[in-house]
Amino acid sequence: GIVRPTSALLDSGANRIFIDQVWAEEIGHPLVRLNVSILVYNIDITLNVGGCIMHKCSFVDEYQGHREQVTAEATQLGKINLILGWTWLFKHNPEINWQTGVATLS
Repeated sequence: GIVRPTSALLDSGANRIFIDQVWAEEIGHPLVRLNVSILVYNIDITLNVGGCIMHKCSFVDEYQGHREQVTAEATQLGKINLILGWTWLFKHNPEINWQTGVATLS
């Protein structure tokens, strides 16, 4: 497959993995419609202006030699392409260097 380098935001407050819908479409990740739309709330408990999440996409994620199939919900993330939320953080338990901003998988 084609490699698409990007950075990701690690967000323990996000409960899933999210991908920017515009970016996903630009790089050719096929979007699959969800059976049920998901309401999106901001940290202040207001509804997100981007509306409901209505699509997901699956892709292979590769980081530091680790490869896995990932399914992410597609929404409007603005300047961020990918958010790795609590489920990803719990599964991988990365070591984070807060001074450099680098997460290391062991």
